[in-house]
Amino acid sequence: MRGYTSARMEASDLKRTLFWGHLSVTLPAIAAIILVPVLFRNHLFFPAWLYCLTIGIAIGYQWCAAAIPRWKAALRRKDIPEGEVEDIARRGGLVLPGASSVGLLALHTSAAVLCATYLNVWLAGRWVHWVLPLTGTVSPPQAMDLYLQHFVVGNFIPAFLAGYVICRRFPRFGSWAWLLPSIVMAYMLLTFPESNVSVLTSSNPWHRFSYYFEIQQSWPSVYELGSSYAQRVMLQISVVASFYSSIAYSIGAFAEKRRILDRVVGTFRRNGGLEYSPLGTISEHAEEESDVNCR
Repeated sequence: MRGYTSARMEASDLKRTLFWGHLSVTLPAIAAIILVPVLFRNHLFFPAWLYCLTIGIAIGYQWCAAAIPRWKAALRRKDIPEGEVEDIARRGGLVLPGASSVGLLALHTSAAVLCATYLNVWLAGRWVHWVLPLTGTVSPPQAMDLYLQHFVVGNFIPAFLAGYVICRRFPRFGSWAWLLPSIVMAYMLLTFPESNVSVLTSSNPWHRFSYYFEIQQSWPSVYELGSSYAQRVMLQISVVASFYSSIAYSIGAFAEKRRILDRVVGTFRRNGGLEYSPLGTISEHAEEESDVNCR
């Protein structure tokens, strides 16, 4: 922190405070950004490495969001005014401009992608192994086959609910979770290898769209691993599923921001409460009319 001194702290104390601040805040955040892709290096195929990076940034942001208030509280215990604490953190590099926006965008993007790659598949497995046996299904389908056969619904509903719930706690940038998966989807469409298909199919400009968006209905068998069919299914699960889930997540975030579900529930409650009032009013008028006629 060159050229900055505090009115209530000596230069040596200020440097020591900033050193411990970077050691407890900045270093773990950087370590998370680096270590998450390294720990998942076996899954670092495009675009998985990009989403591993967003997960690392999200974890680093959460660490900073939890550690910086503790560091500021330690300064305030030394009778440092709140304004000066903020100035020290900003000039010392502990608080960077735009870091909160990047961290929140990475958080929502990671949540949407994890819905596509883990949550939806897990829910399909629970449905096959827990719910279908209760219905008397003798031979339930494989979990991945069920997931592929209900690809759009399976990616939309869980991600929509996740976006709605998570954005109650982190409302900013939730509706922008679609941005990075959409860029990845556009890149995959633009760089589609037309040379790997036949002449007849390559002449069709919509073949690249059908390659990704016409979802295969069955998981590749052991003998099909490494084939073009298995590669297509994996791209649909990693790229298309993340794209669908991010769109649904963003819609859920928008619905939470506008309180759409709360309004819908409130409307149903109001309508439910008013359903009997017109009938009651009519019956009261009928009784009054009958009394008048009797008189």
